[in-house]
Amino acid sequence: EDLLEAAGKLVTVLKPLYGFEAPLQAGAYDRAAVRARIERDVRSGPVVVYSYTLSPFCAEAKALLAAQGARVTVIELGDEWVPGLLPADGAAVRAELGAMTGQTSMPHVFIGGASIGGLASGTPGLKALLRDGSLRDKLKAAGAL
Repeated sequence: EDLLEAAGKLVTVLKPLYGFEAPLQAGAYDRAAVRARIERDVRSGPVVVYSYTLSPFCAEAKALLAAQGARVTVIELGDEWVPGLLPADGAAVRAELGAMTGQTSMPHVFIGGASIGGLASGTPGLKALLRDGSLRDKLKAAGAL
């Protein structure tokens, strides 16, 4: 287990706080329109990663997928989740991802249209798939390799 993976476990502890905070940060937005956008995004490629530009967790997830040779569509929501660094549309997508999947942390990885979680969080998470040897199979099945 590396440092980012260990730190990612903290995200699990903070998940209820993030789940409460994300909709507050997003404020009022058109939920149906944002949900439709996410559904379109997720179908736009075999692997879709919602990301923050400055996040080391996101950088590692993108690098891990690139090292596998996967075709990836990256959707940058903003620099980071901190208010002032996350634009309104990014905050709305983050909040709606939380409503749809229960995960508001980034990266948020979809393979073949299904959420697999983040780098080290979620169900099962990118690192867990790599560790158990099933990541390549999932990427192949989705047409990403």
